[in-house]
Amino acid sequence: MSDAPGKKTIMVIEDKPLNMKLAVDLLELNGFNALKAFDGKSALEILKENVPDLILMDIGLPDMDGFELFKKLKEDKRLDKVRIGAFTASVMKEDEEKIKEVGFNFYIKKPIDTKAFIETIKNLVKGSDT
Repeated sequence: MSDAPGKKTIMVIEDKPLNMKLAVDLLELNGFNALKAFDGKSALEILKENVPDLILMDIGLPDMDGFELFKKLKEDKRLDKVRIGAFTASVMKEDEEKIKEVGFNFYIKKPIDTKAFIETIKNLVKGSDT
């Protein structure tokens, strides 16, 4: 799944450049490979060639929302064991419930707490080893 032995690959799907940079910098500084997509269409293209260990996606993407993209990802059998999480600033109770209802494995609220973000990612990838 990963480019280098022992290195886990995390895909970040985020349309805001600053949020993307922060997430990718934190991941790379902590020994992860990072794949970047700024919208759903480019994410689907990247995923044709790559199967990451974890996918972290914004809900408010410009071309299709995260819920629509999530459904498309769930149709790809290669991604069956990949944990997919919402990476969102939407923290209203209804949004949180919809994220769980749709089937996301987890969610991380923005703005992120950098230490908690990395601890969460590390725990999630540990749990994804089969």
